[in-house]
Amino acid sequence: MGEQEKIEVELTSRDVVDFNFTYVKRNGGLWVIAFLGIGFFANFIIQLSLGRPFESYAFSIFFVLISALYPVMLYRGAVRSSQNKFLQEKKSYDFTSEGFRMDSESTTSKVLWPDVQRVIVSKKGIYLFIASNAGHLFPRRFLEGKDRIRTMVLQYTTPKSRTRGKSKLPKLLAVYLLIFLVTVGIVQFFLS
Repeated sequence: MGEQEKIEVELTSRDVVDFNFTYVKRNGGLWVIAFLGIGFFANFIIQLSLGRPFESYAFSIFFVLISALYPVMLYRGAVRSSQNKFLQEKKSYDFTSEGFRMDSESTTSKVLWPDVQRVIVSKKGIYLFIASNAGHLFPRRFLEGKDRIRTMVLQYTTPKSRTRGKSKLPKLLAVYLLIFLVTVGIVQFFLS
């Protein structure tokens, strides 16, 4: 067994918010929304300056509002999630070269390093995913003075889990763009 490190973690709503924004930024979702929002805002300004009627820029206003509300919705969702009883419990973690064990009031679990599917190490903390929708959050304040935990995570998890997965977003956007263009083409054909 050899090396061992222990920490106790008690998450706050701020920790969950930080995780949500870190995750979305790392996956590119926030950047896509921001880019589209800026593009539609520029279109809105251009249409307005040309004196076009409201109908020609109403679509842009809709996407500008969606882009502006996305971070707000992300924040509110994180705050709501932080009210989960399990997230509010104090958790004790015991890290070893084999994996880590988590004990809380309601559950106990043991995770082996090969079972960690994805690792995100950021300035806000370390996030270990054991499934696509389940993981363990370790905010930075609990890791201070515990450099050995970061070393173990990087040493024992697979290199594949530490890399960003290929995003399906570009392919999905290309398909939606193609569908949109074909639809517009068909509508234009029948209207002319």
